[in-house]
Amino acid sequence: MPLPDDDHDGYVAGCYRDGSVSDEWTEVERCAGGTFVAYVARCTCGWTGRRRPATPAAVMDCRREWFLGHVVALPVVEPA
Repeated sequence: MPLPDDDHDGYVAGCYRDGSVSDEWTEVERCAGGTFVAYVARCTCGWTGRRRPATPAAVMDCRREWFLGHVVALPVVEPA
């Protein structure tokens, strides 16, 4: 069965007040409330989703967006 490229690890990044974005190692749900002004779905390949308000529901929305809006749309790679 064809498999998607393995270079895609999704994560939820937090957007700081200064406009910078957290890295893939930051667990946004464990950070203190108010640390982030928004969340955004990201992938280690460089793909970025849309910004969402920093709410608990937005974390799941970001994960869903990464999978359905990015991973599912990737071309499949035939196994060697």
